Amino acid sequence: MIAARQSRYLMIAAACLAGAASGAAAWAVPRIDDVVSCSGVARLQSDPTPLFGGTHVVLTMNGVRWKSLAHGMAASRLARRSAGEYVAVRGTCSPLTGNYSRSEYVRHIVGSLSVEDVSEVFGEGAIVMRTANRMRSAMQSGVAEMDAGKKSLFTGLVIGDDRLQPRDMVQRFRESGLSHLCAASGQNVAYLLAVVAPFMRRRSARVKWFVTMAIIGWFIVLTRGEPSVLRAGFMAATVATNSLRRSAMNARVVLALSVMVLLLIDPMLAWSVGFALSVGATAGLAWLSVPLGRLFGGRGVLASTLAAQIGTFPISFMVFGSVPVVSLVANPLALPVAGAVMTVGLPVSLCAAMFPGLIGPVSKLMSFPVAWVDAVAAVASRISPTGGVNSALWLAVAVWLFLRWRSKRGERLTAVAG
Repeated sequence: MIAARQSRYLMIAAACLAGAASGAAAWAVPRIDDVVSCSGVARLQSDPTPLFGGTHVVLTMNGVRWKSLAHGMAASRLARRSAGEYVAVRGTCSPLTGNYSRSEYVRHIVGSLSVEDVSEVFGEGAIVMRTANRMRSAMQSGVAEMDAGKKSLFTGLVIGDDRLQPRDMVQRFRESGLSHLCAASGQNVAYLLAVVAPFMRRRSARVKWFVTMAIIGWFIVLTRGEPSVLRAGFMAATVATNSLRRSAMNARVVLALSVMVLLLIDPMLAWSVGFALSVGATAGLAWLSVPLGRLFGGRGVLASTLAAQIGTFPISFMVFGSVPVVSLVANPLALPVAGAVMTVGLPVSLCAAMFPGLIGPVSKLMSFPVAWVDAVAAVASRISPTGGVNSALWLAVAVWLFLRWRSKRGERLTAVAG
């Protein structure tokens, strides 16, 4: 027991030291003070997104990240590219300005680049990114016969790519408290590992560990390394490593270790709203899902939803100003169906891409659960109360939980006395 504990402490210390060494460079980010002409070969750090009639993308040029916006022919050429690819660009570089400059700096972006010209010639980048881009393209080809709205929601549910979602769809998912479904997170990682689990039952512990780590790493690349995916991936990797070592570590310790190491690797994550929401939701699940499950008599989805909402409540309220109480109803209705899409969406769409005759049936088949999730968001957003009514309902939920807790506590005391 003592040896196992010492081994665990050594592992945590090693992870923290490695993170500290990697994170030292995160603070050494230059600041841009002048408006100058600039050009060079740039790497797409993000996937291009339509914005203000042009194309927005984060580019890395000369070791510096730029928030870039292009119009006209340059926008058209950038829009055809994907994260990880290289293009030659020319434009005007300037300091960050406006209300969002701090949030951009948190993402290691140090300036704005107004793109004037983009080369037609491009480089596909590293083999890992090339393969990930081809898989993303194949996934979209596998559901090519879906209408544009459903297809954008499908890619959001499966890999967190919500760039092409219409504004009204984004709005109704926010108002219904379901926007987390379109951000790749621990749910996606868990569902993906669940799909692979039956094929690894008779494999050795080392093979299981290697396959699990490869899948986690691959999914992080596929989803562009979003903060929520990094958190989920690190936790899953820690659990897999502990399983190989046959060393128990509860979810709270795993979460704490993951946050500690990730913040050492990239201290800027401390100001990332996505990372904070992901950690808050996981903390709520780790600390509150079991006690709330007892209060609700085993209603797992409702207990998990409320636990995650409590964990994210402070961040959501401070950042967005409101937390829709209707999410307590919308999540139990949408989450099981969304989970099914997350589980089978990637393998089914890839199969359809390999066998084009399946594209039509797969598109129609996957349209039904995607449409259900969208319908739940639409109805929930219409009936979602706002302002004082929303606050009053949250207060009613808190009172109901307190009364339920007192009732359960009274039952336990009576049982002991009897």
